Amino acid sequence: MFLQGQKVGKYEILRSLGSGGFGSVYLARDTWLDIKVAIKVPHKQSTELYKLLKEPRLQAALNHPNIVKVLAAEKEKDVFFMVMEYVKGKSLEKILEKEKILDCDRAIDIVKQIAYGVDHAHKNKIIHRDLRPSNILVSEEGTVKITDFGTSAWLNSTQYASTRIGSPPYMAPEQFLGKASYSSDIYSLGCIFYELLVGRPPIFDPDPFKILEKAQQGKITPPRLKNMKIPKEIDVLIMKCLAPKVEDRVQSAAEIIRELSRLKGKEEKNGQLEDIFIRIKAREERQTTLCWNCHRPLPYKAKVCPYCGENV
Repeated sequence: MFLQGQKVGKYEILRSLGSGGFGSVYLARDTWLDIKVAIKVPHKQSTELYKLLKEPRLQAALNHPNIVKVLAAEKEKDVFFMVMEYVKGKSLEKILEKEKILDCDRAIDIVKQIAYGVDHAHKNKIIHRDLRPSNILVSEEGTVKITDFGTSAWLNSTQYASTRIGSPPYMAPEQFLGKASYSSDIYSLGCIFYELLVGRPPIFDPDPFKILEKAQQGKITPPRLKNMKIPKEIDVLIMKCLAPKVEDRVQSAAEIIRELSRLKGKEEKNGQLEDIFIRIKAREERQTTLCWNCHRPLPYKAKVCPYCGENV
């Protein structure tokens, strides 16, 4: 829709960043502030402004370091677009395409940051409904940010959003049936966690109805059976996120954060204990050095045997 070098109001289009099912995104320069921004242009340019403003209003209501910030919503020459912060980095989808599988520590860090963003959205009564690797950005500094709230919904006075929408490999069973809730985002987060450690979503099939059937029946192979490097506690947490029934699932993003923090703390504590044992063992090994003359144990770094007086 926009071309490189084109001026749109005060924005100069630098290049295309990509296109999805709901819109195209461009890298642009705000010529007034001299900063780079991301501009999203919805494919559907409705004549009703309130429909176009739904996504930017939802996203603008969220102010969190793990959510892409909306800077403005504008209209130039009958073209509506959103102006957002530019995240210099890659989508999680691109990272997975290159690396296939991430190590456990890195996956935990990414999932924990996503969970912080999801928790903030849920506290503001917003469900994302389309959490997937292509909608997660990772900056060059390692900050993870959720983007694309085009399918999101407010849950002010209702328990769930009735529209059947989302990406099938990451959709909870109830989401297929038009009953997406906060718990549906937890399921999607579990799918992402699974993919980071295994290399593919828990249920992968070109037929959405087969995905629904398997998800409802809980026919998911535990990730640890596909990657034995995954700790048992992480395997249990992922499978709990992927429980078919909402009541059996992890109940909040905050619970995921607490559990990952607990496991990380346990790991660090074990690491500290291991370090202490290594130092003790090293001291014991040093103490077994014997004098060549009297064969008695020598103190650490001794140059003269304290028992016989010989140089060592």
